[in-house]
Amino acid sequence: MARLPLYKIIFAALAVFLAILSSAANGRAGDSVIRAQAGTTKGRAIQALNAGDFDGAVNILESDKFRDPFDDDYKTLLAQAYDGRGWKRLNSGDFKGAQKDFGKARLDEPEKKFSTYFGLAYCSYRLEQTDDARGYLDEALYLNPSSVQARTLKGEIYYQRGRLRDAVSEWEQALQDRPGDKVIQGLLAKARKELGVEGSFTRKETYNFNLKYDGEEDRKLGELVLDILQGVSSDVGSDLDFYQKEPVNVILYTRRQFVDITNAPAWSDGVFDGNIRIPAGGGRIDRTALSAVLHHEYTHAVIHTEISGHVPAWLDEGVAQYEEHWASRRRAGDFAPVPLNSLDDSFTKLDATKARGAYAESLSAVRYYINRYGMYSLSQLIKEMGKGKDVSGAMQYSAGVSLAEFERDWREDLGR
Repeated sequence: MARLPLYKIIFAALAVFLAILSSAANGRAGDSVIRAQAGTTKGRAIQALNAGDFDGAVNILESDKFRDPFDDDYKTLLAQAYDGRGWKRLNSGDFKGAQKDFGKARLDEPEKKFSTYFGLAYCSYRLEQTDDARGYLDEALYLNPSSVQARTLKGEIYYQRGRLRDAVSEWEQALQDRPGDKVIQGLLAKARKELGVEGSFTRKETYNFNLKYDGEEDRKLGELVLDILQGVSSDVGSDLDFYQKEPVNVILYTRRQFVDITNAPAWSDGVFDGNIRIPAGGGRIDRTALSAVLHHEYTHAVIHTEISGHVPAWLDEGVAQYEEHWASRRRAGDFAPVPLNSLDDSFTKLDATKARGAYAESLSAVRYYINRYGMYSLSQLIKEMGKGKDVSGAMQYSAGVSLAEFERDWREDLGR
């Protein structure tokens, strides 16, 4: 079962700040430089900058054959052009392009700028280069120690790594700098609650996963889960053509702990909310069932890493169920078909009966897609959604049909 991952909540909270910072970065050239003579390289670059034409400013400045490498005014203008273009690309979702521009701005800046380092940090994080992101955040916070946004993002990096105490520390500092912020209060409350349960858990790390469990109660379970996880990323990755850059946190709870931490419905066997959370402790171990859940929840992790925007629940849950085939083949079950767009949002608020129908229909739709168009087409659909297309546009690219056409064909097949 998937919920909106914490990092997507943080991205939404940062959106307003990014727009403000982008606007500031895209501002007019400084007064000391604006006095440059019209018609000169600097003068034409300033005109381009003031018009928001960052490509033009970069081209003008980079094409100057007589550039003085020791001219700080020239370097400031070039850094401003790259910085402005970086924010423009960042806001359009081109994180690789933005990262390159911020990197060039950093090399040309006579003095370090917060906007450049925070831009580098944000892009690096979105590109799953979290070690680099944390380093850039340290520089950004040195330049602006009271930046709530930088502290919030740094806390998220710690949270993603399972370092709850460090995350709490960063978010506490952010809340001191912005008292009453509802988003930060929510992040802190969640992290503190988890720390209260997981503070004494044993932590085991592999290249792909960070596993946490009660060391005394569930040692054998932890060893079994680590054994299963050895193949999970390879299994799912081979189907979806995805291999992770950062380890995923997997946390094992008793059923009571699981419900307390996640508030998941009683029918849930696991949750992915940025972490994989499973109620597996304190009872008899069924390896096949456990393997199915781990494959299912890890698939959610893959999908939400690939797609930063909205993921229709029927697609998310359908693919996750399909990937359980590495443990055992799941039967779709009986259901009364409803329009797929009515299964767009998370199933977490559905009762057990409606949830069973929603899951069965989701699996049926995804299985039909794979049988007709192939697994490669499905992986391409997910990648195209990761580039910003909605599910219908991505499906048109990967399978040559719109969502409406796919749904029509699938329903016809159900009636045969």
